[in-house]
Amino acid sequence: MDRDNAKPAAGDPALERLRGPKIAIALAGASGRPLQAAGFLRPVIALSEGALRGRAGTYVVTEQQPDGRLAPIVPSALNAIDQERLDLAVIERAFAVAEPMAPGGRPPLLVLPLSWSSVRNSRIRRKLLRAAAEGQVRLRNLPVCEITGIESGTPQAALREAAGQLQPIFRGVLARATPNRRVIRDLTDCGFTGATVEAAALGDIEDGPAMLRTVLALQKIGPGVLVHAVRSVAGLTAVRAAGASWASLDIVPGAAESAGLAAHTKTAAGETPTAA
Repeated sequence: MDRDNAKPAAGDPALERLRGPKIAIALAGASGRPLQAAGFLRPVIALSEGALRGRAGTYVVTEQQPDGRLAPIVPSALNAIDQERLDLAVIERAFAVAEPMAPGGRPPLLVLPLSWSSVRNSRIRRKLLRAAAEGQVRLRNLPVCEITGIESGTPQAALREAAGQLQPIFRGVLARATPNRRVIRDLTDCGFTGATVEAAALGDIEDGPAMLRTVLALQKIGPGVLVHAVRSVAGLTAVRAAGASWASLDIVPGAAESAGLAAHTKTAAGETPTAA
């Protein structure tokens, strides 16, 4: 059987483990409606080494409607108080479920998505730094801040100030971006150590020349490029060839591509791949 195309069973415990520890957060929203955030700490591959390098947080937020349904809510729709509480909860939960550094190993990366609305505020930023420092001491992980929700036209001086204040604790400060000239121009020379981008925003991820152009453009923001939610071995190969630094893997039990991606992850982690 072709293992890259084998269809794993939904709920396979081995694939669930490789998919990453779950993040689950429940908050009382300022509107009075409950908010929930649910996601994972996806495996992150260091592409130059072909090695498992750490985890990257990802989550979606839902709000309970008057009829009891949970409806997705975009982060930009949250008010500043709810976003602050969510960002602090994300750090707390990520460190609570992340694996500690293995004895004798090197500290793994832990990429934490945090909103611009929180990190630009000096008072909230101090809270985020304190939470990241405490988690780092406890687990010996290296926290990396991924700033999300940076609006077009944000003053570069404000971005430089925030990035500079975050770097003493966070081992990297990445800007969530899209492969758009204006976005890249606005984020260039702002003190970021790199950029992140969703694989879904790149079109045909297996288009080698297009991927190379995109990665080179994103490297103007900072040298490290993390491509999120890579879903196939072919996509992983393409972003590696384009010169990206890391890729977070979207391993979905039940998806045909996930068996091959899971086997690749096991190999990167130094485990012996087994048939799904």
